[in-house]
Amino acid sequence: MKIRTIRIYLITVFALFLSACGSTPLESVSDFDGEFDFSKVRNIAFLPIDRANLNTIKVSDMQVSRINEAMEDDLRRKGFTVVTDTQGADLLLTWHLVTQEKTDVRSYNSASYYNCWRCGPSVSDVSVRQYTVGTFIVDMIDPSRGQSVWRSTIESKLKSKPDPETAPERRREAAMAIFSNFPPH
Repeated sequence: MKIRTIRIYLITVFALFLSACGSTPLESVSDFDGEFDFSKVRNIAFLPIDRANLNTIKVSDMQVSRINEAMEDDLRRKGFTVVTDTQGADLLLTWHLVTQEKTDVRSYNSASYYNCWRCGPSVSDVSVRQYTVGTFIVDMIDPSRGQSVWRSTIESKLKSKPDPETAPERRREAAMAIFSNFPPH
């Protein structure tokens, strides 16, 4: 039960939309179809989240709304219109979250207890730390082909103690990072 509680807590942290570690700025990695004409894109519609996908973290409807709102705000800031009807959309946006548990094992050799060379036994210390890495993936899909024409990802270590007061700002920063290379030039 304790592992389940920790996992739910981590999912909540990640659902606050990829908070940055310390003061490190979020950086996205993007890829796009060079044949697609992004200059004609005006209207973007959000597709429902695929909750059946086993790689997708299950998030609440409230969390989905908050993440979508942050992305909608950034797309509007860039001059796009977010529409509810997928029939009138030039691109369809979908996103998902993936987490991976990682272990960091470090070994440290420290000096002996004495201040002379080889006077005493060497001391070794091993540090083992488990953490979760979250990846937020956004795809833009061409509705006429049904294929992704743009993808952006952000990867970040998840914070163990989220700050709900700074969550809206973190969501805004993550949305700006995810769309930093959209539309591609």
